[in-house]
Amino acid sequence: MQLNIKALALASGIVIGAFTFMIAHVAVVTGVGLAFVNLVGPLHPGYSPTWFGACIMTFWMVIYGLVGGAAFAYIYNYFAKGEKTA
Repeated sequence: MQLNIKALALASGIVIGAFTFMIAHVAVVTGVGLAFVNLVGPLHPGYSPTWFGACIMTFWMVIYGLVGGAAFAYIYNYFAKGEKTA
């Protein structure tokens, strides 16, 4: 079975982006999860613990999800192409 690289990349980007968006907004509003946000914040250009910063972080995480999902599907397909079906 082969994985659809574009579909997995898009799904990964959306899921990771949505999760990050929720975490960042909860951290801005309530302060819960602020430790996580402050931990990953310095690694992403343009990020700050604000509403706009949450959008910046979401953008970066969607990009990471796209790349990671595509890489995972590509590697899976590479190793699965020699698989025999019963």
